[in-house]
Amino acid sequence: FFLHSIGGGTGSGLGTYILQDLADLYPSVFRFSTCVFPSNDDDVITSPYNSMLALNMLIDHADCVLPVDNQALFDIVSRVDAQYAKMKQEGAEARGAAAATIQGGSSVLESGNQKKKENHFEKENSIVANVVNNLTCSMRFEGDLNVDLNEITMNLVPFPKMHFLQSSLSPLYNLINPKVLPRNIDQSFSDAFDRNY
Repeated sequence: FFLHSIGGGTGSGLGTYILQDLADLYPSVFRFSTCVFPSNDDDVITSPYNSMLALNMLIDHADCVLPVDNQALFDIVSRVDAQYAKMKQEGAEARGAAAATIQGGSSVLESGNQKKKENHFEKENSIVANVVNNLTCSMRFEGDLNVDLNEITMNLVPFPKMHFLQSSLSPLYNLINPKVLPRNIDQSFSDAFDRNY
């Protein structure tokens, strides 16, 4: 199971080289790759070339590929944040508040570009983490759909060259709700957990 970017040099070059090497050494083991495609305004000048060369290697050496589009993630988070801000503003106006603010620092509409980017990246990573988590859930927990990556690949790939999957996730509003606990827990909670268990 690979998780890598294909816009930069490390994910596209080293990542696909390791994939090719593993295909040569272990030809009977299924190789599942989750790759992140670059967005339109990527800062790496060679990302289109890196992506095309990496795609060629993924076609030849990966058994199943789950592509993730960086631009689509950005658009999803922006749309959901705008809708959530609009709902908060309408709720505040209905209560007679003078100005609507979003609590917890979870809005993209905050001042400061660095804060915007960090929150955006965290939400985009949360979406990808949820997709991969739900995809591999049946391998980690027993149940009616107790399958592994080999069975997922055999069931979802009809022909060897047609192994690019499309994923979907719903609902998205839970991912940006400030009342939902974030994935990265703070150190005090981690220390309390370690002391008690």
